[in-house]
Amino acid sequence: MRRATWRILILGLAAAGCASKSPGARPHDMSAAAHEHETRAHAGTVDAHEGQYNPNAHIEHERCQGRAGGAARAERDTGPICWTSVNNPTTTHLRQAEDHRRHAANHRAASAALRDAEERACAGVSSDDRDMSPFEHVEDITNVEPLIEQTGTGKQPSQRTAGAIVTFRAVPGMTAKWLQQAIGCHLARNASLGHVVPEMPDCPLVPNGAQARVTSTGNGFAVAIRSDDAAAAQEILLRAQRLRTAAAPANSAAPTQ
Repeated sequence: MRRATWRILILGLAAAGCASKSPGARPHDMSAAAHEHETRAHAGTVDAHEGQYNPNAHIEHERCQGRAGGAARAERDTGPICWTSVNNPTTTHLRQAEDHRRHAANHRAASAALRDAEERACAGVSSDDRDMSPFEHVEDITNVEPLIEQTGTGKQPSQRTAGAIVTFRAVPGMTAKWLQQAIGCHLARNASLGHVVPEMPDCPLVPNGAQARVTSTGNGFAVAIRSDDAAAAQEILLRAQRLRTAAAPANSAAPTQ
């Protein structure tokens, strides 16, 4: 009887609150592992609150109010009307349990979305190429420049620095399709890691919101990495510029005779 009662109440609370989104539970708000940690934490709190709910608990309250107008004057010997109300003081635990249940479900869904996206994006990519960003091959980077986008319309359009363009030389076996897939794999993996990848401090694919598109230049491949977020776009450019600094010695070294 007790279990049936609280399940009915929980379903009612869920119908009222399931549309709201948990803070920090969007996929890119944290890593997949962090989402899973939050899922476990909220699930444990659900059990704690459900254990404190007692469907038989009740408190009676008496609320008195005086008669109004002529009735009060006509019946001066009659005291105030006192109504009795009954409530369950443990019902708040049901509401809190359902809130944590919803948070756990949202974090679980966010984690699954990140892991599924990584699995799809990295399908067919070798383990070596998954572990090593294409941008770590600095000796094959020939140019880095800011990615400038038009943001205004009319006679005086404005411009913004949206990220960077990194150009690779053509190397044996590389195609635009392969490079796009490898980059897509790293974008998905970085998202799954919460965009915190300390072992790749110069990779421009790490910032949250980074997008990348590969085009052929005839003798190489240009990768345009961009973001709609100004701070992320600046971080992309700074990382790309560090790649250019690292690539310069390798590209300027003259062959020995």
